[in-house]
Amino acid sequence: MQLQDRVALITGAASGIGKAAARLFAREGARVLLADLDEKNGESVTAEINAGGGSARFVATDVSLSDHAQRAVTTAVETWGRLDVLYNNAAPTRLCNERDRPVHELDEAVWDVMIDVALKGVFLMAKAALPVMMGQKRGVILNTSTIDALVAEPGVDSYTAAKGGVIALTRAMALNYAQYGIRVNTISPGYVITECQLDWYQNPAARAAAEAMHLTRLGKPEDIAELALFLAGDRAEFITGSNIVIDGGFTAFKSKPQAQNFFRPE
Repeated sequence: MQLQDRVALITGAASGIGKAAARLFAREGARVLLADLDEKNGESVTAEINAGGGSARFVATDVSLSDHAQRAVTTAVETWGRLDVLYNNAAPTRLCNERDRPVHELDEAVWDVMIDVALKGVFLMAKAALPVMMGQKRGVILNTSTIDALVAEPGVDSYTAAKGGVIALTRAMALNYAQYGIRVNTISPGYVITECQLDWYQNPAARAAAEAMHLTRLGKPEDIAELALFLAGDRAEFITGSNIVIDGGFTAFKSKPQAQNFFRPE
């Protein structure tokens, strides 16, 4: 049990990587607070965890709102007495897939939502959680970025900017809070097939092109959850201020075909 008796708060936990992490953390002994805007699926995942012998609660949360962030942290602490892990995983991925664009075509409202959720949301959740962890002299914060922040891809400029900011903020927090026994790291996934990626994944041409750019295979939510589990636990106590890429070799593959956006194939 790598997280026995730990308390973990996971945002974006109603689906995809967040859901996989909530399930895995609970199996490894954590008491898990699931935070998401999707109440139906969030409650469903919570019920599944509890039915399987785990301990979980759900709180409807918009991470772009400071009172929602504080409420999520307060709920975890009031329910279980502490907060050991904050996994900032929420992001408007569907908005990225459908409405993100190059800068000259990008709607300002799309930019604002992306920054508010993917970057400001990390700030607000950490701002709420850090005083608790500082008081405990212990804690782990995991932030989700993306390989798009490292290797530019066409047409996802607001997502790229927000996630690049997450990597920079992670380093700053790792520096500022190491004195309190708090570790802060970023996970940068590559192509991971989640519920909101199924449309393009079911296009044979798009799927084949994406698969050809990986040295192993396309990712599954469980792949990322396993890395998050390791980073959240004591075996990773030497790791902080790092951005860890998990992408099936995508960023290492030098013989890439011409860049394309698989979500909106031309």
